[in-house]
Amino acid sequence: MNHYYQVKQILFIISFLTYTLATNAQGKVIASVTQLASNKGVCRACIFANASDFQKMAALQCLTVPIVNQKALFTFTGIPKGKYALFVFHDVNENNKLDKNWLGIPKEGYGASLNKLPFAAAPAYEPNSFVLNNKDSLFLSIRLRNL
Repeated sequence: MNHYYQVKQILFIISFLTYTLATNAQGKVIASVTQLASNKGVCRACIFANASDFQKMAALQCLTVPIVNQKALFTFTGIPKGKYALFVFHDVNENNKLDKNWLGIPKEGYGASLNKLPFAAAPAYEPNSFVLNNKDSLFLSIRLRNL
C-alpha cells in the first residue's frame, strides 16, 4: 500500500468518527402544547440556552407548527447537551410576535417549559429550565395561559 492511500484512509476514519460522535452528542426536545384558545393561527416555540438570551428573546432555535384540536407538537432536534428553557405562544394573527395590550398584558396565550408562570410577570429562565443529556429525547408537556 502506498503512503498516500494510507493517509487517505486514516483521514476518512477520523472524519467518520468525528461526525458520529458529534451526531450522537445531540438530543431532541419534544414539547406537547395544550390549552390553545382556538385553532386559528399557529403556535410558535423557541428554545434558549441561558437566562440572558431568554430575557432578550435571542433564541437558539425557533419552530412554528399548525394547531390541531387546540394542541401543538414541537420537536427540536440536534440540540447539544446542556441547560435550556422553552417559551411558547399562540400566534393567532401570525405576525411572529406575542401581542400585548397597552398595559403590556399578553392578548395571546403563552407558556414555558415547566409551566412556571408568575402571576403578574413574564416567565423566567431558571424556574423553567431543564437539562438535556447526550442522546436524550426529553418530553415536555406545556399548558398555555390565556388571559
